[in-house]
Amino acid sequence: MSDQRDLSPRPSTSILGRPVENRRSFFAITAAVVTGSIAVLTPIGVGIAAFLTPLFRKSKSPEVRIALLDQVPDDGMPRYFPVVADREDAWTRYPAQRVGAVYLIRNAGEEKPTAFTAKCPHAGCFIGYTPGAKVFQCPCHTSAFKLNGERLNGDAEVAPRGMDTLPVSIRQAKTGDGTEIAEVWVEFIDFQTGHKEKIPTA
Repeated sequence: MSDQRDLSPRPSTSILGRPVENRRSFFAITAAVVTGSIAVLTPIGVGIAAFLTPLFRKSKSPEVRIALLDQVPDDGMPRYFPVVADREDAWTRYPAQRVGAVYLIRNAGEEKPTAFTAKCPHAGCFIGYTPGAKVFQCPCHTSAFKLNGERLNGDAEVAPRGMDTLPVSIRQAKTGDGTEIAEVWVEFIDFQTGHKEKIPTA
């Protein structure tokens, strides 16, 4: 009787006796899933990052042109000026918005004035100026300040600190006819209220 053997091809096996084709199929499917996941998740991740980035962006205090230097005589008297600048939140920009106000004071012989924010450091009310008494006064809780920004009655005042000063610079510019002018620029910083220290809000 002749020796009849099954000579049909069989799938190759690994050393563990498992078909190599099955392993290859598994790795191929896994690679396809991973590649597909990356392709789908990458644009989603980019979109989320673009959406959240403004929330973590640190805003910079604007430098604002306040007035001409000639509008602030060196007579020691305060002049009130509104502050108009571009304002923006996390996603939207609002051009030419009134963001506050300042008082500029230039004493005799000074090249540039001192700038005080008109926001009271106690509760944020706008500070007024009383020419007759030559004092700044908050209408909300009667805090009063000297012309140099110090509290009129020291710790007896409701305000926890004096009026907040702001950085000032003088910039040279030219008008349309070539006339040179000096401009007063202020870095408008908003400070937190209710603290003894000057703490920027942003």
